Amino acid sequence: MVPFPRYVRLGGHVIQVRRVQGLIKNEDAFGTWDDGTLTISIDAELSQSLAWETLFHELVEACSTSTDFKLEHHIVQTFGLLIHQAFQSLFEKGQKDA
Repeated sequence: MVPFPRYVRLGGHVIQVRRVQGLIKNEDAFGTWDDGTLTISIDAELSQSLAWETLFHELVEACSTSTDFKLEHHIVQTFGLLIHQAFQSLFEKGQKDA
């Protein structure tokens, strides 16, 4: 798997990605998206797999708010999960044989 990013580019913007201690405890969330500061925060205690899934979830949230899609949360949750699975499959051992 590739290293966890410090930023991503989305819609012409640089989105900062931070691992934050105590986010689950203090915000009751694995991750958050702040469209004012263009920052995704992800709890530092999450496993790599769950951190990646949360990153994709928050990226879908960012797309939703920056484009006025106004996606319902269950749709954000589903898209984040599916995009995470597709991304992970790019690095599977079988890719070399495809």
